[in-house]
Amino acid sequence: MALHLQKRGVKAVRFHPQSLGRPDTLSCEFGPRGQLNWRLEGAYGVLKDREVGSVWYRRPLFALDPELSPEEAQFAQTESREAVLGLFRLTEAFWVNRPDAIRVAESKPLQLKLAQQLGFRVPHTLLTNDPVRFQEFYEKCNGAVIFKVMTQGALGGSEGKGVYTSLVTSWHLRNFEAIRRAPCLFQEHIPKAVDLRITVIGEKIFPVEIHSQDHRQSVVDWRKGNTARLKHAAHQLPPKIEAQCFELLRSLKLVYGAIDLILTPQGEYVFLEINPSGQFAWIETLIKLPLIDTLADLLQSHT
Repeated sequence: MALHLQKRGVKAVRFHPQSLGRPDTLSCEFGPRGQLNWRLEGAYGVLKDREVGSVWYRRPLFALDPELSPEEAQFAQTESREAVLGLFRLTEAFWVNRPDAIRVAESKPLQLKLAQQLGFRVPHTLLTNDPVRFQEFYEKCNGAVIFKVMTQGALGGSEGKGVYTSLVTSWHLRNFEAIRRAPCLFQEHIPKAVDLRITVIGEKIFPVEIHSQDHRQSVVDWRKGNTARLKHAAHQLPPKIEAQCFELLRSLKLVYGAIDLILTPQGEYVFLEINPSGQFAWIETLIKLPLIDTLADLLQSHT
């Protein structure tokens, strides 16, 4: 995105928090008379607070220093994250999206509550670490249940594999006592005609069909397998559903979001989740929607 804006003649820099101290520096000074000044300095030069008009904030990484002990490295990483986020909270710029808004919006239970209040159908859902409640829920859903994670975490650390949404199987039933160790999110499995990824950028919306049911590997979770081989097509949302999408972002104080819906074989729209930092570049590659230009327009309009 920085390169895209630079090609338009807009001054844009890319700040990597993992470069803090190697060699980037951060300074923020509160003067005795209420003056506030901060600056970042790195390969991009010097960036001062009053120069920032808009910010695209997406999944920053904070590195562990290999020259420190594990305890020291964890402490330094935590302090670095707090310093950077603290500085960002002081930045009076246009954000896509504000870090604190992202943190709140990533809550899956909150998403489901708001979506339901706005009129979306949401799947029958259970969040629990109680094996008895899980068994009761499984029976209510006649055995058609999926498990999904609530975070972007991976098994095996930062280099591990992501956890896909999956059907509850006989293996899970034999080992259901394991859910005591951490609450799990279960939902009824709803048959799909297609998956829908709705990308909202400011006041513009780009609904796209993902024909996940065409390949066995992607039936439950379209991200599993080779996404590029799945048929993608533009989709026309009913005005009511489109309005609900915009209202959901407003409720979460977001200006960008990637919403996942299901379109059932009966033509009903079902809300799954919203990702305030969701990807979109692959969509532009496959069906040529102007997503990058639209985001660049939004950022540039506030510089």
